[in-house]
Amino acid sequence: MQIYGHRGAAGEAPENTIAGALHAIERGTRYIEIDLQLSRDDQLVVIHDKTLKRTTEVWGRPRDYDAKKLAAMDARADGPVWSSKKNCEVPTLEALLSATRKLKGYQLEVKPDSRANIRRVSSHLTERFKTAAAARKVVVTSSSKYLHQCLGEMAPHIKRGMVISRSHEVPTLLELGCVYSAMHWSACDHYTIRKLKKAGVHISAWTVNDAQMIKNLYKMKVDSVITDYPSMAIPLVTALQR
Repeated sequence: MQIYGHRGAAGEAPENTIAGALHAIERGTRYIEIDLQLSRDDQLVVIHDKTLKRTTEVWGRPRDYDAKKLAAMDARADGPVWSSKKNCEVPTLEALLSATRKLKGYQLEVKPDSRANIRRVSSHLTERFKTAAAARKVVVTSSSKYLHQCLGEMAPHIKRGMVISRSHEVPTLLELGCVYSAMHWSACDHYTIRKLKKAGVHISAWTVNDAQMIKNLYKMKVDSVITDYPSMAIPLVTALQR
C-alpha cells in the first residue's frame, strides 16, 4: 500500500507548500497529493481553496494575483504550528516539482471550475507533461468530467483519476477512461473494490487519518491512502507489510 501525503502533510506542516512537501519527504513519504489552480498571469499554482483567506489571511482568489505575488504570501495561517517561514509561500507547480525530485509520484488534483479555466489547466498540463516519460510520476485527478474529457483528448498519455465520494460514481469513472479512483474512504466496500480492481483501476482512499481505518483498508487491498499524517501512516503500513 502506498502512502500519499495529503496536500504534502497537512496535519503536520503547512499545506500545499514546498516546506510541507519537504517535511513529508523527510518523514519517508514518496508520494503526495496537491491541488492546482490558475494565477492571474495564467500559471499553475498549488493551493486548495478558491480564496486565499484561510491559509494566507489575504483577501481574494488565487486568480486575482500573479504567481510572483502569491510566492510572496505566507501560507501558514491555518495549520499546525510551524516556526519557519521558509518555503511556506503559495508555490507554482513548477517550483514544487523542482524542489521534490525525490518523490516517486504525485496526485495533481484540479478543482471544478469554468470550462474556459478547465481547458486552460488541461493545456498547461499537456504542455508540461508532453510525453509518457515526462508524465511518468503524475496522475491528474478531478471530480470534473470536463477536465477528464479535455485531458483525454489533449494528452491521453497522462494518467487520470476521478475524485468520487460514492460508489455509484464508478461507472462514470470507467466511462471516462480513468485509471485511478480517488475515492472517499467511506465508499470503499468490498464489492466496489473488486469491481475497480477487475477493471485495472488503482484505488486511492482519501482522507484517512485514523490508524484502524488504514488497517481496514489495507486488509481490503486498497492500493493507496491519502493522509494528513504520513508520519503515522508510513510506519503503520510498513509494519503491516512485514
